[in-house]
Amino acid sequence: MKKIDIVFVIPELNMGGSERVIVNIINNLNREEFSISLILFRDDGALVDELKSDIKIYNLNIHSVKKGLFSLIQKLYQLKPDIIFGGIGHLNISLAIFMPILRYFLPQTKFIARQSNILTFNNKHEKFPTLHDWLYRRVYKNYNMVICQSNYMQKDLVKNYGFPIDKTVVIYNPIDVDRVQQLYSISMDYPFSSNSINLINVGQFRYQKRHDLLLKTFANLDNRYTLTLIGDGEKRDEIKRLANELNITDRVALLGHQKNPYAYIKQADIFILTSEFEGFANVVLEANLCGLPVLAFETTGVDREIIEDGFNGILTPFADTEKLADTIQNIDLEKFDRDGIKKMTIEKYSIDSIINIYEKNLRDIL
Repeated sequence: MKKIDIVFVIPELNMGGSERVIVNIINNLNREEFSISLILFRDDGALVDELKSDIKIYNLNIHSVKKGLFSLIQKLYQLKPDIIFGGIGHLNISLAIFMPILRYFLPQTKFIARQSNILTFNNKHEKFPTLHDWLYRRVYKNYNMVICQSNYMQKDLVKNYGFPIDKTVVIYNPIDVDRVQQLYSISMDYPFSSNSINLINVGQFRYQKRHDLLLKTFANLDNRYTLTLIGDGEKRDEIKRLANELNITDRVALLGHQKNPYAYIKQADIFILTSEFEGFANVVLEANLCGLPVLAFETTGVDREIIEDGFNGILTPFADTEKLADTIQNIDLEKFDRDGIKKMTIEKYSIDSIINIYEKNLRDIL
């Protein structure tokens, strides 16, 4: 039987949630059924080394999606795949603009986009919000299928951008259980204090993640608590200044990017998430797989679809830092069944169950 030839396209493979999902999908698709290639605009990201060795990687060696589109179209025409799979929002919309040209030269090829964020919220923070809204309403329909990470994301795309619901499918993000369990079992030298309640957050320092609200929440806690932040990004210096202003620098550790964040998560007591919105909060799944409850602001993409109040975490009103601090101080960690949280995460989000759904949709689209 002829294999289905699928080409994934993504700008780079840095340590973002969307990039991690693409790596999980690529690494776990059935090799007897799919022939897999990956086009990167640049191949120096931290996740490149985690790709399986049989994946064909094409590096455009261009540090801008806008400047690299012509080279991308040339490469896609050369490869002539059965399916082109776009892995992240700003590249997906750029590719959609040129899809009529691609369809002319590749009439048998199907086009799939994985939607990485809630458009209504994400587009507000783009440089030209009105233009982005217009493009998503006009050209995004060029895709044969858009994969949404949550029911809310699907509703937003259909209701606010007029996308045909029959061209959408909701597939939760997969988690590579074996990989995470292997990594969190690695011992590491980090001074989590047995005399403290150790809070942790993992995420890139950008506006969406609202580390400012996290620090303001933490400033309401007494000296029994410590906070470890893993990640890097454009707002790192701003966060350091805020920690200094709030006089909490002696209890806050900024560790930067860590190749194995799971070993840190596993040793902490509570995972805290204060994002303003998420497409689908992968880090909640990862924290739960490490056995940690997640305390979070209830917001778009961080809601009861992913956190069951009192079982794998607790939700509090968005931006109410005093309420979140009060919840942290009054939480009874003994009431959380860590093994039960892990079991639920594996049953619902394991790569084995999610990849079967991906494979079915990839077959069906042809």
